Amino acid sequence: MSTTDCFLPLSDLSGQSIQHPTNPESARVRRTFIRIIALTMIILCMAIVMGIRWNNFTDYWYQPIVNAYSIAVALFIFSRFVLSVFYKPPKSADISPTVSIVITAYNEEEAIYRTVECCYAIDYPADKFEVIVVDDGSTDGTLREVRLAQERWPQLTLVAFERNRGKREAMAAGARAATGEILVYVDSDSFIRRDGIKKIVQGFVDPTVAAVAGHTEVANVAKNGLTRMQQARYYVAFRVMKAAESIFGTVTCCPGCFSAYRRECVMEVLDRWLNQRFLGVRATFGDDRSLTNMLLRKYRIIYSSDAVATTIVPERHRKFLKQQLRWKKSWFRETLIAATFMWKKPPIAAVAFYAQFLFPIVAPILILRMCVWLPIVNDDFISPIVYLFGTVMIGMMFSAYYLFWKSDRNWIYGLYFTLYYMIFLIWQMPYAIATQRNNGWGTR
Repeated sequence: MSTTDCFLPLSDLSGQSIQHPTNPESARVRRTFIRIIALTMIILCMAIVMGIRWNNFTDYWYQPIVNAYSIAVALFIFSRFVLSVFYKPPKSADISPTVSIVITAYNEEEAIYRTVECCYAIDYPADKFEVIVVDDGSTDGTLREVRLAQERWPQLTLVAFERNRGKREAMAAGARAATGEILVYVDSDSFIRRDGIKKIVQGFVDPTVAAVAGHTEVANVAKNGLTRMQQARYYVAFRVMKAAESIFGTVTCCPGCFSAYRRECVMEVLDRWLNQRFLGVRATFGDDRSLTNMLLRKYRIIYSSDAVATTIVPERHRKFLKQQLRWKKSWFRETLIAATFMWKKPPIAAVAFYAQFLFPIVAPILILRMCVWLPIVNDDFISPIVYLFGTVMIGMMFSAYYLFWKSDRNWIYGLYFTLYYMIFLIWQMPYAIATQRNNGWGTR
């Protein structure tokens, strides 16, 4: 694979982009037409959802808890879309601090070489960045691939563990070995775009910013329906949810795929983060969210939509569901911890945070009541239909938002993911809460 492959747009990598006319004017007209359709869909879906939610107001006292929940969820989702409109990525301040790119790897022999290749091909002064690979006791050919990379780039630093010690230990080892002002963590199956480092460091011109979350999309999007759903989900999660959080400097999770940290801030919390315990057991997952959380107490965390990387996501449902369960466990733990200080943040950000904490916990109970209890006990089959229709409309809003910004055929998978979440993923939350003390990764 050539170095230039690292920087191909996702649509080129996936082969799924809608083919535009070669004539620039025709392409512009087509793009405008697609955006008009997408905007019309967003407005129509919003109107329908608001119409449904109006019944929650007029019939509020018949089911006050359910109606309050429905109203709050709709307001929360709409607020994210509205706030994301006002989001702007960090402006270029033409700064180029020294950077240490840390890649933590465990059994990634198929992707690690390309990850290193992309890091060395970035558009950044060669004397201002270094690349460090921490091999976390891999049992496959990962170490061999890294040594091959060292033959091509002798300056590549390798830290190799004799046995698997966990991602957190690997990240900490990388931080200690680093010499740069900025730590950039990249997963071993993620690929930075050529201008990614230059873009992500611009956020650090603000001395109150301790970390910047990069924008991540799916490298293997064309594999199957599951990867396409994740592409749509990733895009909305970053460009809507993280964008809304970034306005207040309260991004709650810098993803391991591609994120940057001010090294001196990381070193302040390194030992405490490395030895974190929860419910009497050592925390061994949710490392990125945990590190973000510790820095968020004192500093601002923002998002840079211009700093782009792609990542390889699970292609099989079993692996994907295990990943999602692990993420939910860390989400619950870290959100519970963050709840002790988020009230100090700007009011809008704080209210949104606590609402977002409550919704996934309450949702399984209310869905059971709506879709099981009401039809069986009250012979009410209308409420479940209305609820499901409203869910479909929200999913279509996500899909239309994706279509507005990215004219590829994956847009409809935003709706599919919404339904997938309601049918499968939402039921993981009670189990994730009940098994907090089980800190196994589930994928190793």
